[in-house]
Amino acid sequence: MCADELPFQTTRESVGAAVVVQVAGELDRETAEELSDCLSSAVRSVDPPAPVVVDLTGVDFIGACGIRLLLDHQDKCLRRGSELVVVANTVAVLRPLQVLELRGVLGVRPCLPDVLAVPEVSGPA
Repeated sequence: MCADELPFQTTRESVGAAVVVQVAGELDRETAEELSDCLSSAVRSVDPPAPVVVDLTGVDFIGACGIRLLLDHQDKCLRRGSELVVVANTVAVLRPLQVLELRGVLGVRPCLPDVLAVPEVSGPA
């Protein structure tokens, strides 16, 4: 790791019914196992149909193994009746997903607050 690179970090927390996994640093072959463990735990702990949200806004590189990991955990979520939502807004993450035509497949959203916002229920008119 170069001196200007940030260490890879994952955090997991419940926000309402959703489980949010925040990721920072480079998501590559060396760091994929740590994220896989965190996502597996999130998938097991979420109560469907609530989503597992993967916030990649702090990721400055995503390799093929990181993309494969997202697809694998999306499949795990779907089999449990939940969904995996990816939050990304940087070229480092969006460009590879766009080239592979996966932005729609992974349901990429630009910011975490929009994903977690609960729509207001209007009362009788």
